Amino acid sequence: MRQGGFSVNDDTADAWWHQLENEQERREFEEWLDAYDRETKMVDMSKYSGGESKFLKAKDFEGQNLKVVIDRLEEAHFEANDFGPATNKPILYFKGKERGLVVNASNVQILIEAYGSDSDSWSGRQIGLSTKKYEKGTGWIVTPLDVEPPEFNDDIPF
Repeated sequence: MRQGGFSVNDDTADAWWHQLENEQERREFEEWLDAYDRETKMVDMSKYSGGESKFLKAKDFEGQNLKVVIDRLEEAHFEANDFGPATNKPILYFKGKERGLVVNASNVQILIEAYGSDSDSWSGRQIGLSTKKYEKGTGWIVTPLDVEPPEFNDDIPF
């Protein structure tokens, strides 16, 4: 830890404490050290608040249904963090839009079933993006809009 041009670790603090002359100085030093620890261990959590992002955040679109046209799919690398190890993830970009959508495995599977596994064939396809609240937050649901819906039969016995 660095503050005021010096660093304080447990060994340094212990050595300083033992050099103090009396209980009053030791109490004052402990108060200073507590304040120092609070100051230097503070973490700016705003980077995790979901502020400005180059990717769409489902919580920003709750209750809205978006109709978009796929421009391209790219792969982006995400460094390891508190939420998981380093990984590569697919990002969908849309015509006329700046921000991309990080696509989870479930939505990738939906797109593969609709358009095939070659992501180049997804370009120009129209999809719907809607949101759903889950226990751990809000997520995206991708719906292919330019495919024939399956036929439903109510005469199948079960």
